[in-house]
Amino acid sequence: MSENSSEVALAASTETYVEKFLATDEQLTRVANALEKMVPGYEKYSADYFNSMFIPQRTRKIYGTKVWKFASNPTSSCEKTRDNVGLVCQPSTDTVEGTDDYKNIPLFKWYECNYKRYDDGFAYPVAMIGDGNYQETGAVDCGALQMTFYYKQIETENYTEWLISDSPNHALGLKPWFAAVRADGTVMPYFIYSRYHSVTASDGKLRSQPGKVEVNQCHDNILSNYQKKGAGYWGAGIDRQTFGIIMLMIKYATKNSQTIFSGNTNYSMQTKSSVERSTKATYFPIPKSEKASWQIGSSVLVGYGRDKGDGSVDLDRGNSTMYKYAYAAKILRIDDLDADNCAVYLDCEPFDTTPVTGGSATQYIYMSSWHYDSGCTDVVIGHHDGSPTSNTDGKHPYRIQGLEFSVGGWTIPGDTVMVFNADYSKDVYRAPRGVAHSSSEATIKNTYTKVGTIPAKADGSDSWIGDISIVDGAWFPSAFGSGSSQGVGDMLYAGGTSTSGTREYLTGGNLRNGSNAGLCYLNCRNSLGNARWDYLSQDCL
Repeated sequence: MSENSSEVALAASTETYVEKFLATDEQLTRVANALEKMVPGYEKYSADYFNSMFIPQRTRKIYGTKVWKFASNPTSSCEKTRDNVGLVCQPSTDTVEGTDDYKNIPLFKWYECNYKRYDDGFAYPVAMIGDGNYQETGAVDCGALQMTFYYKQIETENYTEWLISDSPNHALGLKPWFAAVRADGTVMPYFIYSRYHSVTASDGKLRSQPGKVEVNQCHDNILSNYQKKGAGYWGAGIDRQTFGIIMLMIKYATKNSQTIFSGNTNYSMQTKSSVERSTKATYFPIPKSEKASWQIGSSVLVGYGRDKGDGSVDLDRGNSTMYKYAYAAKILRIDDLDADNCAVYLDCEPFDTTPVTGGSATQYIYMSSWHYDSGCTDVVIGHHDGSPTSNTDGKHPYRIQGLEFSVGGWTIPGDTVMVFNADYSKDVYRAPRGVAHSSSEATIKNTYTKVGTIPAKADGSDSWIGDISIVDGAWFPSAFGSGSSQGVGDMLYAGGTSTSGTREYLTGGNLRNGSNAGLCYLNCRNSLGNARWDYLSQDCL
């Protein structure tokens, strides 16, 4: 029997193998290498490449954070433990570099790559930045590659202690992060998450690239759209967001994301043209009083409302008339126009600002704030976490560990759904790696894993979230809170008094949700096929 054959046979009982030998780097490397070489896509950046890169960097240090349970202590603040004590992390911007004690720790480094997926969904790199082949346009996906970490949650009556390490640890019972484990149980030395929200690339497919984000996403069209790229593509997985939550707790010692990063959650601007102009130009006139409110580098729509036929006008951004003149146009600069007005210059075709008449109501020309382009956080200094311009003004997206969050819309994972119960609670189901995703409730209950249950109030009303639970990479609200400054500090839109049916797992919030929003904001109201202008997606699992 060849070496590869013997290793594959050994991996056939992977659970037993991992239980007995996971602490041995040499054996882990041999199994990962053998399996990867037997599937399509084995290229230059193989498991042995990253093992040779990462194994010498392992320190076996344990980075911990004590997260208080809301019932015992409603604070959002956490307490760093073990090798995490004393480490400081402050987010950066494009002009200010914050203190970052994690930047040179190998476990927290990330690397830009292009990736493809095996049929089980595991992402493998096909190019790394700097090798001459890395691209950000065309038929490619852009990811952040990181060494595999091992983790555990130690539960006590009053707190949960989160532990992560760059190495297995039998004494503590650490297990590898969900994203680093293949469907057959093989533990890889790295994992990759998509860096950006999806755009429609030049090949017409949804891809993780810088550009204008694709809108009108929903659970159901995510499943069909991403499958166009291949068998292993199912769209966003909930563990991408969970990864951000864990890194927030470890690096920033908080369970409330908005104490560090506000995101683009308080930038719902709509303004009527302050000058009616019949000639065409690429600027939009606004009153000088609004100059400081509009952000250079952000994107906007220009158009007019939908005539409702009753003398009123609907200014919802989803109406096609609202972007009749400019769609996702970037603000280039804002100059004084005259004593009372400013000119907001856009990268778009010239337009006029003459009101549209002839219907039941005059339709004035409006400029509306919109989602930022994906890739906007690439201007943050170095490889630090942070936002362009400001992390706390509520008008800018942010990145954690190279992953971009909160560009202005909700995000829907394709692998996670909710099923309502008779008491208004919601069971959370998550598709294991390698399992086909589905919209059928019967199939979901039969083939997905039930990771937990979201509690409900007796009247099915909305509530603040005090605690979340994390099970195998999936997070869900597990205890109620009492405001935006305590506990998790995000809202749970409970979905009312429904007693049956499935709902999509709508997370994060949009550009007008303010303090309700955050990494753990969850909306349980929508069916699996509900799509809107502020519903976005990512290529993740």
